[in-house]
This record gives sequence, structure tokens and C-alpha cells, in this order.
Amino acid sequence: MRGWILDLYPDGPERMAVWMKGEDGKTVKLVDRWRHSIYVAAEKRADLVGIERSPDYSTSFVTKFERATDRGEKVVLEVSVEEMTKAQAVARRIEGSRRFGVYRLYNVDVPPEQMYLYEKDLFPLAKCEVTEGRDGLRWRLLDDNWACVYDLPVLTSVDIDVQVRKAGRLPRETDPIEAIVVKGKERRTVVDGGSEADKILGLVGLVKRLDPDLIFTQEGDAFVLPYLIERARASGVGEGLTLDRDGTVMRAPAKKGTSYFSYGKILFKPSAIKLRGRVHLDESSSFVCRESGIDGFYEVSRVCRLPMHTASRASIGKALSSLQFYHATRDNILIPWKPALAESFKSRAELLNGDRGGFVFEPELGVHESVGELDFSSLYPSIMLKKNISAETVKCRCCPDSRNRVPELGWNVCERRPKGIVPKAVEIIVEKRLKYKALEKAAKGEEERARYASRKNALKWVGVATFGYLGHANAKFGRIDAHMAVCAWDRKVLLDAARVAERRGFRVMHGIVDSLWLKGPGAGEDDYRRVGREIEEETGFDLAFEGVYKWIAFPPSKMSYALPVLNRYFGVYRDGKLKVRGIEARRHDTPELFSKCQMEMLKVLAGADGVEEARGMVGRCVEIFLEHAEALLRGEVPLEVLLFTRNLSRKPGEYVNRSLTSTVADQLVREGVELHAGESVRYVIEDQGAGRAVPYDLMDGGTRYDAGRYVELLAESCSTILEPFSDDCSAEGLIRNVEELLHRTLVQNA
Repeated sequence: MRGWILDLYPDGPERMAVWMKGEDGKTVKLVDRWRHSIYVAAEKRADLVGIERSPDYSTSFVTKFERATDRGEKVVLEVSVEEMTKAQAVARRIEGSRRFGVYRLYNVDVPPEQMYLYEKDLFPLAKCEVTEGRDGLRWRLLDDNWACVYDLPVLTSVDIDVQVRKAGRLPRETDPIEAIVVKGKERRTVVDGGSEADKILGLVGLVKRLDPDLIFTQEGDAFVLPYLIERARASGVGEGLTLDRDGTVMRAPAKKGTSYFSYGKILFKPSAIKLRGRVHLDESSSFVCRESGIDGFYEVSRVCRLPMHTASRASIGKALSSLQFYHATRDNILIPWKPALAESFKSRAELLNGDRGGFVFEPELGVHESVGELDFSSLYPSIMLKKNISAETVKCRCCPDSRNRVPELGWNVCERRPKGIVPKAVEIIVEKRLKYKALEKAAKGEEERARYASRKNALKWVGVATFGYLGHANAKFGRIDAHMAVCAWDRKVLLDAARVAERRGFRVMHGIVDSLWLKGPGAGEDDYRRVGREIEEETGFDLAFEGVYKWIAFPPSKMSYALPVLNRYFGVYRDGKLKVRGIEARRHDTPELFSKCQMEMLKVLAGADGVEEARGMVGRCVEIFLEHAEALLRGEVPLEVLLFTRNLSRKPGEYVNRSLTSTVADQLVREGVELHAGESVRYVIEDQGAGRAVPYDLMDGGTRYDAGRYVELLAESCSTILEPFSDDCSAEGLIRNVEELLHRTLVQNA
């Protein structure tokens, strides 16, 4: 048959189930005979021979590159696990059978369905022709992972939502079902008749009849599906709750989820509930869907060779790892269970010189006119690709005299391996993103343009992760030496770019990692484009001209007026397009009111052709602030636009110091909510002085907000926009305007 790969998973001993969406629109389950293998290495072959035989697995000797740094293949023991889902248990048993360090294990924690895709050189949503032979399925790929214009199957979908008959103020798993709402493309069905068991079985029957490929939920992993599982059990129809195509009874996960640390924040990910033969997309826990949309999600799944149910919940680092695993597998390199490439020894001077991060030119504080912005395209991934930066290539032992040297540090980079694992993984991301940029510009309609933009943005996030993950402690093919090498190249590229610009009479107003803001006397767009081309020739890296600003503001730090902030600025290009970074309007935890007020001001200021004209519009911006402040003081602002969003850095009850966040968490726990470190809470400040706040889920008609505190916070956010244009518009100055307004109102009323 011909069709697209929709889903795959282990389906018993030596069986891999693959669901295909046929060209005729029908969905078919195929089963392939296939065994999942892990690998064991040891210093002595006799130690491998001594591994006990077991009915759980069979063994044979094969040759593999044990480590990415190895120059030749080694003999290792292949352990073919009969029950694929027990691979880690078998690995732990083998590792524990001798003293620690005797055995080194590989490919242990790579999910079988991913390894199947790697070995068969397939990917999700790939168009294929498949035939069933005596030894299993035979695949012929009719698709290309590098293609930017490709056919996808027509996938049907439904949204499932559950309405709870709450006994208290918040829904609990002990509360009965009020109704179940199923929304398809053309029809909305409410299942609300009969007993709870009737409603659950009605849902099962409806899903079976509609037969969707995708099931969308909000909080599906965290609440909706666990709630349905518990209500089905309580109603005596637990064995009848099946929403997938395989007829599998839904079971609650063994644990609620996992708290983890990422980029300075504690985050929480609920345990995934998967549906065999369908794809369950929990939009609230899908980063890639939220940031890039459904087309971007499809692209990440295809490019990174991650099954769709995994890709929808995977961190960007996990998606990137899958792409690296694929290339390692194709190169016959084993994937370490526990990362083993340690940082090389460095002297204090070498460490001081190497561990410095990317280069930064501090911004010139204030508001400036006619500043041009130039951005390197995917600079960090491009450095890895062009300079062959990978864990196994930097400071390799085989090429001490390599001509490819890391600037400043002088480290050699492997020439025997023309392309390491990381550059191989990065190549498709860099090249496809550039192609999608061109396709987006050339698109004829909005739908086509949005599709390419979604795919481009998804690849941008994967590209962003390539650098951070290169130095991550848990990266299988990461190493801090490679991380330092990329930073060293970045410093050279940005400094070389600045020198070229300065030779042409431009002044560097700001520069950070891969972006430069330049100003030249009387320079126009052609001048900026010309210097951009010269920088490309000098550095060897692609540069994009973003535009010339009518004005751009680099505001100071709120801690000290003399200190700049590297990633906080706002301005308007000559074509009227706003660019905003780092201020409240860009933050996800900011109340909607603050973002709305800032954007209203920026749209007013965007009409100015220069700084002086913008200063003349400050009065109108102050009026906008006063309008919102007055509405706050009158109690006319809806609570929904005053919500703060905060992540819990600890589990409720573990906070040492009291804060509004911990107070809100304690209230929710008292109402029966189970919270974990990393989960977010939303609340309205009720009384700042008394330390009282009300969680969003507990707000009612009697909830009030602290108007005075919100006016103070609104003034702080508005001063970010206005103070660069007028010293009178500090937070204190704006508050004085409110006091004068109140005084005038009192006099008029008297």
C-alpha cells in the first residue's frame, strides 16, 4: 500500500506496529517483525562472553564505533531484547552483574519506535510504499526529509473537553461528569444524557464513529484524561474506556509527571497519555504547537524523526537529540546510555580565556535615529556546520596539526572527519530554514505564507537549542569544549563584523551574539546593505539586513540608571513595523493590561518619524496611562486582564519565605489541587500590604483587586516606554500625574 506513517509503537515481543494513512484516506495497522537491541562493551572480550544467557534476550558479537571519537570499529555484544519495553531493565541487570565500570552500555534509553525509524531510514508523515514479506515489512520511501514542498495526508481531528459538576470551588476527580463536548471540523456534539457510565461510553462510541487521526485537548495529560479514567473506574466501566484505534483500555500513568530545571527555571511536565493509532495533542503541554502551530509541529516530527505523540510533548533539546541519534545510527556509532565525553583539562589561563560566552557591545543608552540592524542568519548553528564543531571533533587526537583551529584558543578541529555528528544534525536545520524564508517571501497566498512561516519558526527553535545543548551535562554528544569553541568563533565573527563597519565610517550602537546595530552619518538602506555584504565576505557567514529604524530606544536597567540592559530595546522601522524585545509587553507572565497599555503607547510613538517628533507625542501617551489608571481606581478593569502568572520554584509547603506565589499555591492545595515544582499559578493581587492574592480558579463575584498597587505597577511598566523620551515620565513622575488627576476630580466634584 501507499500512504503516510501516522503512528508506531512496540506491540508485543518482536512486533512493531505501524499505522499508515493510505492515499484513499483509510487508516491501516501493519505489524513488522523487528527486535530492539542494546549494546555492551568491555575492556576484555571474556567479560562479554561471561554475560549470563537469558530467555529475555539473545546475544551476538558485532562491530561498531563505540564512541564518536574512536578511529576504528570495536567488537561489542549486541543484546536483542525480546520485550522491547524492558530494555532498560535488562541493561540494569547486566550492568549490576559485575562491579561498576566493567560494562559500558549503549542505545539503552532510546525508545524502540525511534530506533526503528533510524534503522529503516524513515520518519513520521513520510510518504511510503510498503509491502508485507515473509521476513516483515519492506519499505520504499517516496518522500524526502530535505524537501520543503511536500504532500501531507488529510488528517481528521476532534477537540475533547469535559465539563465537571463541581462539589467545591475547583474540579476534582471525585466530582461527577456534567457533560462531554466533542468538536469536529463541522459539528459540535454534547454528550450529557444518562448516567456517568452512559456519558463515558457515549464518548467512546462517538470517537469510534468519527475515527479522528488527531485528538486535541487542553490540560489533557494533567486533568482531562486522568479524570475520565477515574470516573470510568468509579462508574464501573473502566474496561470500556478506549479512545485509540487499537482498543487499548486507558490507564492512569504511574506518576503524575516530572519537575525539571531548564534555562534557570523549574518546570513541570505531566506524564503523557498516548493513544495508539491516533495522536493525542495536549495543546497546553506542547511547546512546539504553541510556539509554531500545527505545521511547525509536523516539520519537527519529520526532521527530527520523532513519533508525533513524542514530538508534541518533547523539549527542543529532546527533538535535537533524536536528530543526532539518527546520524549516529546511520554512521554505525553507538549512543551512550550515560554521557561519557568529559571536558579536557585546562589551565587557569586557558579556562579564563575560553569560558567567556559570546561577544557583546553594550548598547548606547537613550533613543537614536536612523540606526540599521544587521543579523547573522542562524549564526551558532552555522558555526557548528561550517567549522565542523562537535564533541568528537574539537581537540581530537587524530589531527593535532589541523589547519582548522579555534580562534583565540588555538584548539585543533578534526579534519579526518569532515563532518561530525552535531554538524550533520545541524545542516538540515540551517538549510531548510533558509529555504523556508525564501518560500515565505515568495508565497502567493496567506495560507501558504503562514505554512512556511510555521515551519521556519519551528526550525528556529531547534536551531536555538543546538548551542545550549552542546554544553548540556546530559547531552549524549555534547562537550563543553565544543561549546567554548562556538563561543570563540562567535566572538571573532562579531568583532570582525564591527571592524568592517567601523572602517566604513559606521558606529556600533549595540551588538549581541549575532546582531549588530550600526549608525552611519547620513546612511541609507543601500549603505547598510553594502556594508552587510562586505561583512559577509569578511566573515564567511550569511547576514540579513533587517531594516533602518526611524527611532530605537535602549532603556537603562531598573536597578541603576547608568547601566544598560543587553536584551531590552524597542523601536520602529521606517516601514512602520515595531520591534519590541525584553519589555513587559513581551513577557508571558505580565498582566494583559500592562502589555495592552504599552502597545497602545508604542503604536502612538510609531507614527513619529524621529526622536523629537516622538517626544512631542509623549503627552498623548501619558493620557493613555491616565485612562487605564483611572479605570483601575474606579474598579472598572476586568480581573482577567490583571492576572500574574508565576512558576512554582518549589513544591507548596517547602517555601521558607512567604510570597504572593506561595500564598496562592497554599490556597489551591487547601482546595484539593495537587501542585508540583515547575507548575504555574495565576492570581490577582487583592491586598499587597496584607500579602493577599486570589488564584484565578478561586475568583468569584466578590473578588476585588488592589487598585493602588496595580496603578504603581502600571506606572513602572509605562515608564519603561516613556522615560527614554522624557525624564518627567519616571514611575514616580507618572504617579504624580495620577495624584494631580485625583485632586482635580475632587475639586470638580466639590
